[in-house]
Amino acid sequence: MLPDPGGFYQLFHERRLEVARGLLNADRSMALDVGCGGGFLRLIGVTNIIGMDVRATGAVTVRASAENLPFKDQVFDLVFAGEVLEHLNMPAQALNEWVRVLRDGGRLGVSTPNGRLVGLEGNCPEHKHVFTAVDLKRSLVRRRINHVKVRSIFFGLVSGRRVFRFLPWKSFKVFLLHLPVPSTLSYDLFLAGVKDHDA
Repeated sequence: MLPDPGGFYQLFHERRLEVARGLLNADRSMALDVGCGGGFLRLIGVTNIIGMDVRATGAVTVRASAENLPFKDQVFDLVFAGEVLEHLNMPAQALNEWVRVLRDGGRLGVSTPNGRLVGLEGNCPEHKHVFTAVDLKRSLVRRRINHVKVRSIFFGLVSGRRVFRFLPWKSFKVFLLHLPVPSTLSYDLFLAGVKDHDA
């Protein structure tokens, strides 16, 4: 873990949780947390969750690849993959799988770093692909995920870690994380939409 003297990562994580609560409708009855790590969906109040990851953690109930899900068609009301898509060898196949296991009328949510800026700054070695909000939204719509909402977090042209180190007030840091930012300039992207009943 990188040093975080200004508290950027912790406050950024709290903002991600807040955005996810607003987009994902945590009251869904059956959820899949793809690449769950420590259990993102549990942190926003979802209780009936299958936590899936390739590595074992306390939140993981199924160890499997995000690109080949071991579930029948249309079994989940909510599928969420946070900061997963950019790490996969076959992201298109993963999206197909996530839509496949989602019930008609269910909600699919993804978050990913803004590919426009990741691409400009030099890709993280663990990232195999980069995505912009526009391209990712088009990919979801092609898969019959409609009513897609996009939320952007933080101004991505500057290092939040560096900026937050010099800001003395937590309230001002929180304010900065809540400022509206165009998706093309944001640090992180959240997208969520609903599976068409005809899919």
